[in-house]
Amino acid sequence: MIPLQVELQRAVKATKDEAMNVYEAAEHLKVNVEEVPMIVAQADDLKMVGNDAIIAKRDKTNGWLIGAMVLVLFFVIAVGWE
Repeated sequence: MIPLQVELQRAVKATKDEAMNVYEAAEHLKVNVEEVPMIVAQADDLKMVGNDAIIAKRDKTNGWLIGAMVLVLFFVIAVGWE
């Protein structure tokens, strides 16, 4: 059986906007609305915005990775050009 927080993570990430309100989450998980914030707190990739919105956290490492690749590419071109 899949833990509720994992099931909620998958459901939120499967939505178009990667967001869901608490009432939709409670209906999907078949739990009370009051239990949803506790489930979100246990999930690593989800966070609450306000009192009734659940969103998937964005991975910030992609921005750093792209920036580092551009910097390395710049130095490779600069050194190779001379």
